[in-house]
Parts: sequence; structure tokens; C-alpha cells
Amino acid sequence: MVAESYIAQFEAMSDSYLKERASDIRDVAQRLLYHITQQVEENHSLPEKLILVASEVTLSMMASIPTDKLQGIISIYGGGSSHVAILARALGIPAVMGLSLSLSEIHKKNVIMDGYAGSVILFPEKPLLQHYQLLLAEDNDLKKLVDSGDAKEAVTADGYRVSILLNTGLNENQHARVAGHFDGVGLYRSELPFMLTDSFPTEQEQTDAYQRLLNEYAQFPVTMRTLDVGGDKQLSYFPIIEENPFLGWRGIRLTLDHPEIFLVQIRAMLMANLQHQNLRIMLPMISAIEEVIEAKKLINQAWQEVKTELNLTSEAFPLPEIGVMLEVPSSIFIIPRLAQEVDFVSIGSNDLTQYLLAVDRNNSRVAGLFDSYHPAVLQALKMIVDNCRRYDLEVGVCGELAGDPIGALILVGMGYNKLSMNANNMAKVKYLINATSHAELKTCIDLALQANAGADTRSIYRDYLDSKNLGGFVRAGK
Repeated sequence: MVAESYIAQFEAMSDSYLKERASDIRDVAQRLLYHITQQVEENHSLPEKLILVASEVTLSMMASIPTDKLQGIISIYGGGSSHVAILARALGIPAVMGLSLSLSEIHKKNVIMDGYAGSVILFPEKPLLQHYQLLLAEDNDLKKLVDSGDAKEAVTADGYRVSILLNTGLNENQHARVAGHFDGVGLYRSELPFMLTDSFPTEQEQTDAYQRLLNEYAQFPVTMRTLDVGGDKQLSYFPIIEENPFLGWRGIRLTLDHPEIFLVQIRAMLMANLQHQNLRIMLPMISAIEEVIEAKKLINQAWQEVKTELNLTSEAFPLPEIGVMLEVPSSIFIIPRLAQEVDFVSIGSNDLTQYLLAVDRNNSRVAGLFDSYHPAVLQALKMIVDNCRRYDLEVGVCGELAGDPIGALILVGMGYNKLSMNANNMAKVKYLINATSHAELKTCIDLALQANAGADTRSIYRDYLDSKNLGGFVRAGK
């Protein structure tokens, strides 16, 4: 009864992220009830390979199945921003969420799940099974081919070099897997130390967390984004209740209104940077130049404090480079002024697309309208790179588009040469860049910039990749 009361409260919330936390409470409650009532632990005999199907797949269900056996996840309830979906992506396990299925009908039956298209085929006949077995074999062969070039630099056939950077902060145990295969950390999401505690972490706790990261990537530049909460990233001990959280109090707006939070975090970053001095600081959700100026004053204040306390000179301990995220459309039009204030900019393509198209990417009713290849998004990206080049301002991309096969080729064709992505996408993007030519990609982007819809852009790049025998990278639904 207590659990159902809490579940009902969360399910009634308007914020989609908080609403999905009802499944976490249900999971804990079910586990407690199971252990209270179950006198003998059941011994489940699992097949060598299986697809986990449930009304609502939970983290504990996933944890109970060895990852070498788990081939996929199908959940009748849940969405792309659920913890299960995020974990599945991190593990490279196909997941299809939000399908209407009868669990009893498919229990212990063969099904085909297509994670690229987000679909499930029930009771497939032999010819269809054979067709998908071929597709699966092609996919595995493609993965082996891609992984064989992990350690290569990303350079097009005609010599255009692209820096491949790592997005980290959600999964910090990935360094060994990708060590030596990238050129730096393009985005560290500093929310992690704040989300793992039940109160704001102290300066020392933050310093310890940032120091571990800066030590681990000592030979690379590490770009740390300052606290970016609000919207779909909430802190349990600092609740923000708003009618429209994505247009509200989030990112730099929140931290400038609470300079005590911002100063502690900057001091912690600077303290962690003493040994290797490989830190770069990035400010999220910038919409006006005044925000940059105010944030820089606070950063300079923290820097002066640390220098004084440790008796350091500016030469021995220089101020780290400062950059901003381009996520709000207004920031596109102030690039000339930004170039006078910051050292670099990085595009958060997810939020930029969301705000340009007025589409809440967590809202299932309009999720189909969220299109990173929309003509307006492409025009904005081209305007950004052209202006940054004109004003000699370093620019990169750290949103999902940078790790997407077509997205990466679009960006390279436009002239971007710094792409930051999660570890799972690095080898694939490198392989594509190595297998294509910058001149041909520029021709593709000239066509794409004249397209009327995102579907037209997809067709342009699918045709191009098919002509290079690389069509397997962009199978329907990818």
C-alpha cells in the first residue's frame, strides 16, 4: 500500500523524467515483497541466449541476467530516457521500449527484434528468420571490421583530419576500453558527483572526483561542463518544480542565481587541476553575453582565491581555457561577441534541435518531430561553423549527432573537425571518416542544404554510402 501510494504520486507528475522514476519505486517494492514472501530462492535455468521481455523491464531484472546471455530487451512500458534504456545503450544491448504485446503469447517463443527500427516481429517464418540471420551476421562482421581500426586516427581519404573526443560522466569505467583511441575529453558531465549524494557535495568531495578524472586522462585536455541540472536532470535534494522545465531555471541560469554553488564547483575544478593543468571549463545553456561575463568574473574570483591560498603565480598556475555550449538558438547570433570572451564553443546538438524545432524530445506525442537532419538544424549548424571560422573561434560538437553515422559525415562535410561522442560510437565514426573523402562529403552537404526535409537528407547520405559499399552503417531505422 505504501509503495502503491508513492508510485501513484510519481505517475501523476507532469515532468516525464520524474514520471518514469515510478518504475524504480515499483522495482524496489517488488524486490522487497519477493524476499519477504519467498522462503526458498527460485533457481531459474536460463538459456544461453535470451531476450528479456516484461511489462516494465527494471534495472534489477537486467542485473539478474548475465550480459553474455542477454541479447535484447523488450519493455511494454518505459521510454528512451528511462534508466533501463540508458543502461542498455551503454552496454550495447538492443532495446525496444513502449510496445503493446501479450506476454503470455510470446513467452519462450522466437521473436525478431530490430533495435535500429524499434520494432518486434512475432512468430517469424523461416524465410524471414534466415533474412534477419544474414543481417545479424553482416552487422557482426561490420563490427569486427570497425573494431580492427580502433587505434587509427580519423583522417579522410584526401587528408582531412578530425579529432575524436570522448563524452564521459555517466559511465566513468570506460577508460581502459578506449585508451589511446581518442584525442581528449570533449564533455565531462559534472552532474555525476551531485547525483550520487543526498546533499550538495562539499568542495573536497568534488575536488576528489574531478582529480580522479584529470589524473586518468592526464595526457589529454579534459573539458568539464559546469553543473547542468534542471529540465530532465533533477537533484532529489534541490527540487525544481516548473510548468515547462526545459524553458526554465536550468544550466547557467541556476548556478548564476546561486553563485555559492558555482564558486565551490569552480574552486574544486581548479584545485583538481593543480598537478596536470589539463582542465578546460565549459558553461552550459548560454543564451546571452551577460551570462558569460558574469560567469567569467566568478571563475576569475575562484582562481584568484586558489592562487592566494596556495601562494601560486599566474605563470605557475594559469587560468584554464573557458568555453560555452551552443544549445540555445540565441547563442548562434552572438558568436562575434562570444569570440571576444571565450576560447572555444561546443554544440549540444540535442538541445539545439529541441529548441529550434520546439519539440520536447521526451514527449512521446511529438517525439517523431524531433529530427536532427531537419533543414533548419542543418542551416544553423552551417551558420555556426562558418561564423566560428570567420572569427577564429574553436568549435566542436558534443551532442548525439557527432556519434551518429550520417550526423558525423554531415558535420565533417560542413567543416567541423572536433567531434565528441560516447565510447561505443568512436570506432564506427572513425571507420566512416577513414573510408570517405572530404571533397565528396562537401558535395553531399551542398545537396543536403537544399533538401526540403530530413528524410531527403537521409536518402542523400544512404545513396552515397551505398556507392561506397558502406550502406550497412545506415540500415533503415539507424
